[in-house]
Amino acid sequence: MKSKILGSLILIAALAPTPALAGFGMTASLGGLSDGTAWAPSLDWREKGFTFNLQAVDTIGGLGNDQLNLGAGFTVVALKRTIASEVEGTLAPGARLRYYGIMGDLGDALDKADMQSSGFNGTAQLRMGMEMKKGMGFGVYVTPQLGVSNLFTVGTVKNSKSELGLTYGGGVEVSAWLLNK
Repeated sequence: MKSKILGSLILIAALAPTPALAGFGMTASLGGLSDGTAWAPSLDWREKGFTFNLQAVDTIGGLGNDQLNLGAGFTVVALKRTIASEVEGTLAPGARLRYYGIMGDLGDALDKADMQSSGFNGTAQLRMGMEMKKGMGFGVYVTPQLGVSNLFTVGTVKNSKSELGLTYGGGVEVSAWLLNK
């Protein structure tokens, strides 16, 4: 199954039309949430003020350890202000969703031991920062986040269970992308 998923991702990337590469980029998040989760850099697609983040590195990295770690997010620019000739300040609300699960033999063992083997979180975020857009796009943002999670674990290791609760956090994001120009 792991090789099929990886093969599908490679096929999609290979078949993507060349002009579409102009909207791709990456974002690194420096921070995390109160439920203990943090993200590896994401793959991004940017178009007309809309940014879609896919947590592909987390997904691919987890497959080798029998973990299913799926996540995605989006933001939409709601406000722009000129700071300098090539620099804009932006305000972009959005959301992120994450599902985490353990697969295979490890997941079966955890289920039998009454331990948490899956969870989710969903957060609203507000991405505020500056973007430079000459030659290649580059942005630095502050991203407070607030949402719900069941990734909190209550009880002893042998008899733990997940509990739905408030999660909060955020951090600083650094983003780079190729421009459509």
